Amino acid sequence: MLNMCDLSWELLMRAMQLSCVLLFCSFLLFLSTGPLSIWNAYTYKLAQELARLPQAILLVAMIAGAVIEEQRL
Repeated sequence: MLNMCDLSWELLMRAMQLSCVLLFCSFLLFLSTGPLSIWNAYTYKLAQELARLPQAILLVAMIAGAVIEEQRL
């Protein structure tokens, strides 16, 4: 990680920031919904998806960073 080019590093940092924001939003939605019921099922599903999305974002960012590093060599 110390030898990453600036573009790869920036991509990784922005992906981490976006992931943290999404996880924070998911946490707030989970807190506001309370226990699962028929009335808040949509909000609960949204919070679940917001909790899963950062994994995919980080995976894509790491693959893109690896491709950028390969192109640099």
